Amino acid sequence: MERVVSYDASKRPAAWVRSRARRRERRMWLVIAGGLLMMVLAIWLALGTRQEILAFGVVGAMYALYRFADREGKSTANWIRGARSEAAVGETLDELRGDGFTVIHDLEQAGEGNIDHVVSGPTGVFLIETKHRRYEENHLRKAKRQAAKLHDELGVWVTPVICLDQRASREPYRHQGVWIVCRDRLVEWLRAHRGGATR
Repeated sequence: MERVVSYDASKRPAAWVRSRARRRERRMWLVIAGGLLMMVLAIWLALGTRQEILAFGVVGAMYALYRFADREGKSTANWIRGARSEAAVGETLDELRGDGFTVIHDLEQAGEGNIDHVVSGPTGVFLIETKHRRYEENHLRKAKRQAAKLHDELGVWVTPVICLDQRASREPYRHQGVWIVCRDRLVEWLRAHRGGATR
């Protein structure tokens, strides 16, 4: 028995990940502002009031803040890069709409955050997770888990796909039951795919 999943068709690709990237970016600016205030305090303590020991404590706190900001900065850059890749893949997938495919972006899934893209059409139903240039083992597990949950909701086979936005073009291949497809091959592959429910 198939179930109906409600969805806002006006959603643009990468809205979910962009909102989280913006939140992280705002947090980074707060950390930077806090660091600048601590630097001014350390200088004032060392020079203005001659409380060198307290100034050293503030400098130690600044170092800890720097380490935190460095980690958060790298993570925020990854979120921003991911948002750009997800938007690019979404725009590429929108080309399929003229061929009788339904393309959904940012589908919320309980316990998983969101599904980047779902494509349904003459060649099947596909769950597409976007990665910038490479993927890891946990990405494969997540794509399979999300596809299984979507299968349970819809009652149809869902093929898990990881799309690599910035990877040099190569033939699509399967890795541990998940298709790996470069963005420049994605539309062509989805139009021609006849994988069915093979695992």
